[in-house]
Amino acid sequence: MSPTLVRRLILPLHERVRGRRTLALADELCRSESWPAERLAALQQAKLARILEVAATQTPFYRERLAAAGISPRRVTLADLPAIPLLTKADIRVHLDGMIWRGVPGGLHRATTGGSTGQPVAFCMDRARQAADQAARIRSRRWFGIEPGERELYLWGSPIETGAADAFRSMRDRMINHRLISAFRMTPARMADYLREIRSFDPVHLFGYPSSLATLARFALSQSARPPTPALKAVFTTGETLDSADRALLAAYFRVPVADGYGAREAGFIAHECPHGRMHIAAECVLVELLDDAGRAVPVGESGEVVVTNLDNLGMPLIRYRTGDTAWLDARPCPCGRTLPVLGGIEGRQTDRLVRADGGSAHALSAIYVLRDEAGVTRFHVRQRSDLSLDVRIVPAPGWNDDTSNRVSDRLSRQLGGVPVRLSLVQSIEPSGSGKFRCVESEAIT
Repeated sequence: MSPTLVRRLILPLHERVRGRRTLALADELCRSESWPAERLAALQQAKLARILEVAATQTPFYRERLAAAGISPRRVTLADLPAIPLLTKADIRVHLDGMIWRGVPGGLHRATTGGSTGQPVAFCMDRARQAADQAARIRSRRWFGIEPGERELYLWGSPIETGAADAFRSMRDRMINHRLISAFRMTPARMADYLREIRSFDPVHLFGYPSSLATLARFALSQSARPPTPALKAVFTTGETLDSADRALLAAYFRVPVADGYGAREAGFIAHECPHGRMHIAAECVLVELLDDAGRAVPVGESGEVVVTNLDNLGMPLIRYRTGDTAWLDARPCPCGRTLPVLGGIEGRQTDRLVRADGGSAHALSAIYVLRDEAGVTRFHVRQRSDLSLDVRIVPAPGWNDDTSNRVSDRLSRQLGGVPVRLSLVQSIEPSGSGKFRCVESEAIT
């Protein structure tokens, strides 16, 4: 499909039908990225007041929480934010129904977090939040000379079982020049097919998990395969920590800039690297705090937990949400000239890759998605042994039964090409001795 046709006709029509002003908002973000700090703070304060007003008047959970904190939305300032209690995943699990504004214009979309903590969380987002995320993503692409409608290939998680909605999504993606290939079944034969598909599609940008893109690049180099796409302008990664070795590998093989993005499904698009490698916060869309263990703001340059307030999701306000990730604020001006604040040293949760029965590689999400989608699962941990079998511990929820057990075992085994699966039900799952919890670990990766 012609990129110009997609950008000028198909995408605007698609977003208008969905009630989202994505493209206009992207243009606004491209202008505000160079605003003085004072003007940006004024925008944040105005949007925060709006979020708090909706939270106080439309959601029982926040009405009680804000009243207890003595917060008046009409008189709030950014300096008042620390008076509001921090929000946790446990809060959302318990109080989800009381956090939602069901009358939000455009309605609500229900989603689930990726499950990398072993405890998936359901949440809701409205049209404005969807538009803001997509607009921030469009802006980050423009930093690399890429416009909406140009060909984009995703190496990403694919549905475990496809249906009519997935067929529609695939047709829509083709109309807007998007192509998806699965990060879940990366056998040598499939990766050879992927390289041929990439060469045929000739994307302008690649997007995917760092580990999956690196696995594909290593395979290509082992086959002495040339870079597959002459049109490529950039490789974008997200969903995992992009380490220096994988960044160097991707840059060396694809011969284009590699840029990382940072976000959370429930919190939204948080930050993205510019061509100078600095991770700029989408400050028009999110408020980011960095806090110590006592909940106090850390000094500039010191690492703290990333706490996010989304400034667009009126349908389910997410105020002072603890991500569990850590980062520090980099106060140095960026050579790119953008005045958006910069995060450094982001450290998130880690998961291992898994090995399929045929020796191919699979992203940890191939197992996580199976367990995340089961209502009978409260928490889980997957360990792959050196013989490729899976030991799966599950904290069951009401509704778990023999049918659930058989279904989970079968789907996990099929996802990895037929490996043996052993399920055990437990009362709790504790973090490792380091205090970090990795919901998928593999002894088969050497």
